[in-house]
Amino acid sequence: MNEQEFRERYTAAQKSVEVGPDLRERTVAYVEAESSASARVNAQDNTSKTPGGLHSSAPRSQAGSLAARRWALPAAACLVAATLVIGGAPAVIGVFNHSSTGIPMSQAAETAGFSVRAYASNGSSMLALGNDGTVVFNRIEPLYGIGDDYTTEGFFTGCLFRVEGEGIERVQMNISSGELYRYTIESFRMGDSPERVKELITHKPLNRGLGTYYGAYDEVIMLPAPVGTNIKHNPDAIMNVGLSKLYGSTIDVSAENDPGIATGETSFGIWTNEGDPNELALRNDPFNALIDQFEGQTLTVSVTFEDGHTATQVIELHVADFRCDEGDPDDPNDTTIIPEMADSHARANGEHVIHSLYGTVLEANHDPFPLPLDNANDRADTVIPAATLDRAEETWPVQTSLNGELADLKPAESDILDASTSATLLYTMLGEQDATTHNLSIGPVSVVRSALSPNGKTPDEFTEVVYGWLDDLPYFNKCTSERYGYTFNDDGSLSDKEYCYLEATLTVTNTTNEPVDLQESDLGRFGMLDDTGRMLAIDTSYFTLDVSVQGDATVDEQDPRYITLLPGGTAQISLLNVLPNRLADNDGLLFFIQSSEKTPLIFSVGDQV
Repeated sequence: MNEQEFRERYTAAQKSVEVGPDLRERTVAYVEAESSASARVNAQDNTSKTPGGLHSSAPRSQAGSLAARRWALPAAACLVAATLVIGGAPAVIGVFNHSSTGIPMSQAAETAGFSVRAYASNGSSMLALGNDGTVVFNRIEPLYGIGDDYTTEGFFTGCLFRVEGEGIERVQMNISSGELYRYTIESFRMGDSPERVKELITHKPLNRGLGTYYGAYDEVIMLPAPVGTNIKHNPDAIMNVGLSKLYGSTIDVSAENDPGIATGETSFGIWTNEGDPNELALRNDPFNALIDQFEGQTLTVSVTFEDGHTATQVIELHVADFRCDEGDPDDPNDTTIIPEMADSHARANGEHVIHSLYGTVLEANHDPFPLPLDNANDRADTVIPAATLDRAEETWPVQTSLNGELADLKPAESDILDASTSATLLYTMLGEQDATTHNLSIGPVSVVRSALSPNGKTPDEFTEVVYGWLDDLPYFNKCTSERYGYTFNDDGSLSDKEYCYLEATLTVTNTTNEPVDLQESDLGRFGMLDDTGRMLAIDTSYFTLDVSVQGDATVDEQDPRYITLLPGGTAQISLLNVLPNRLADNDGLLFFIQSSEKTPLIFSVGDQV
């Protein structure tokens, strides 16, 4: 993974699901069953513990068995279907196929004094209740699929909910499988915090835990701007950021530490890393398989109010396919979940449905939190380990087109030029389509070897760090360590003495009457031949670490890695790399520049270092 270009902005790939104002909540009469009085589980004394600093979690089976002990419902209480009149016409709506009835959310809220309400996956809008008074959760699909890192990073489902009520002072909750995370939305004006913007647009799983503003979060998502909003170079644009922090299977938070639980601005979500990632990846729909893991699990939510009284709701989770409004077919994020179960034939008929969770309230009472708090918030003060890069191969074969197919390049002896000479290069900026090819004269080429940066710069001044990594030297060092095996000290020395700097300076002449735009990453790298005569590129540093230009050329003020060579002008362009000493010691060391022709322009530089 190449992290050198800041154009890889970590924008949200989530599907933003919001409920339109015209969606009416539809509720069917619910059959209530009388249950025999069951023994209450004595709550541990939690009034002496400080919210937010506790550590808890009941065994995974305890919360589920608690609900089972509390309820003994007759099978006859299960509903199959209900008929509603919508706009004057009868409509048959399927009722969720859970095995036991529960309490409609509105009734549970009236009893307990608080409600559990689901929100869109970006936390921006409330979702309507299901048609039998259940809470229906939205969901997202993982940004990066399911791989081996699932065991560590898990899946932030986007199944968000809020605990809403008057006078809430403390919220405690537990999920019997998986874990819970806190989700908030941060908004700021771009012009007010340029450093925050830089950190945001470079935030990735690779630098999780680093940074001044977002280092404490497990997932940071830059939310899409409203349609028609241009945020590029617009200081007045408002940035909206979704921030997720994993807390654990049990949460204990107070309004004093998190005012959002009292105002209803703080959301909570469901996270999991359970299940074998390889088996999940092989499923027909692995994302649905992730959601399926919550079938039958229990979400227990307790609230302490300002006057000291408590209330608890026990919610059983189930999975189902839900209808959805796809909105604009050209916009994959314009999808609205409709909290009604899809017909069993919907998928087979090609309808777009969302496989997600719904919750049924099994019990609503005025008891305190019924589960242990020993390990509450046990993940609140740590961050999921950052993703890591694989170690790069030191060399890789350069290939060329041969009879319409790619083949390893084996240059002839006559193709390798003395570094004191010059030659014509047919240059086209890489990555540009329909770009003009220019004739440039390249050479001579000189190489300087040193233990410190030969131009006297420190690593935080390197153009690659400043412009490619937006001044984030710790992040750059992390990736360099993982990919190449060394880091940069503050004085510019390398952490591993088995490596050295090599700076190649090219004399480049524009032989045309027009300016030529150059990009430093196109201007060459070090290489060598293997025992079979194959051309190998050396990949032992992010190239180019630093670039400097002298002569008849200008550099882009926004990014000096882009250079304009003036008509008929000559410039000296210096490019900085790091190589292992043993490769730098190779007498056959080469410096080569890819050309529009089949064979690169190759210079022998081994005798200079």
